[in-house]
Amino acid sequence: FFSLSKWIYNFKRRHCIVSRKINKFVTQSQIANKEELRGNANEFVEKVKTKIVLIGEDNVYNSDQSGFNLEMHAGRTLSFKGTLKVETLAQSLNSLTHSYTIQPIISASGHLMSPLLIVLKEKDGKFGPKIEKKLYKANNILVLTSTSGKLTSELAIRWFEQIYLPNTNEKSVLLFLESLYLLSIEKKFNTIDKRGKEVNILKIPAGTTGIIQPLDVYTFRPWKNFLKRFSDVLIRYNYDINLHLRNNIKKILTLIHNQFSSLRFVNLFKYAWYKSGYIEEKPPKCETPVNFCFTNCETIYDCCHDIAIFRCAWCTKSMCIQHFFDPNNSGSLHYCTNYQQ
Repeated sequence: FFSLSKWIYNFKRRHCIVSRKINKFVTQSQIANKEELRGNANEFVEKVKTKIVLIGEDNVYNSDQSGFNLEMHAGRTLSFKGTLKVETLAQSLNSLTHSYTIQPIISASGHLMSPLLIVLKEKDGKFGPKIEKKLYKANNILVLTSTSGKLTSELAIRWFEQIYLPNTNEKSVLLFLESLYLLSIEKKFNTIDKRGKEVNILKIPAGTTGIIQPLDVYTFRPWKNFLKRFSDVLIRYNYDINLHLRNNIKKILTLIHNQFSSLRFVNLFKYAWYKSGYIEEKPPKCETPVNFCFTNCETIYDCCHDIAIFRCAWCTKSMCIQHFFDPNNSGSLHYCTNYQQ
């Protein structure tokens, strides 16, 4: 069979076949076991739905880690048609490949738990005494370190003891990816002081996280999009702020966690649970953090008449870089809890 290029063109056009970026690679075994994975996923979802009925949405949680590059930007920009080489600015090329890790916790009721775990990469796996004194501190983040910038078994135990247990009720269910870190928690589970609390850890079946893990289904993507947009704003307005510095990493994650904790985005997290199959009723449509905080921002901040680059998801005020991010460390970082509809 030999076909002309025009026939191929018409065939693709008629059936809406276009070139698309590949965003996931799978193996032959995954394709062969697709039905089995789907069956395991459905069985797990039904099990969790039973738990939700028994103890309520407020007591069922999902937590997982995700790696973030020190500097993140949108992967597309405007250029002339036919341009073969498209370049864009970055603050540091090394920052585009080196990373840190965050581990949030979200409940089935749509709430982002506090504090947020951040794991930074340090050469010796810890901060030096001089660095420790100068570190930015906030109540809604817990910063730990490792030589890789990734979660380790020891850090997983600390996360469980210092973040999960103090912030959950007497009975809770934790959806956790089956991993080495989960094995570490399970091995020491009986020796960990659970403060009289009953914690039921349910392992998300391997190979199903993209289908039934709420954080993967629809949480990490809006988070990364928010960070990319903020990074692009810094480049666009030529602000002298290096996001790959320790304190700036901590400050922006403090602010993102604070903004995502707004009641405005409860339905965003609930949608992640709904799309994963755990909740029957679809939550009302929720504006994304990027749209609310950046796209719908005013042009001028009234207090100082400087360029407004951000709109707060709590108080809805549009503000400048100084009053939002506090690049000069003058104490004006916008940590807000004053919710306005």
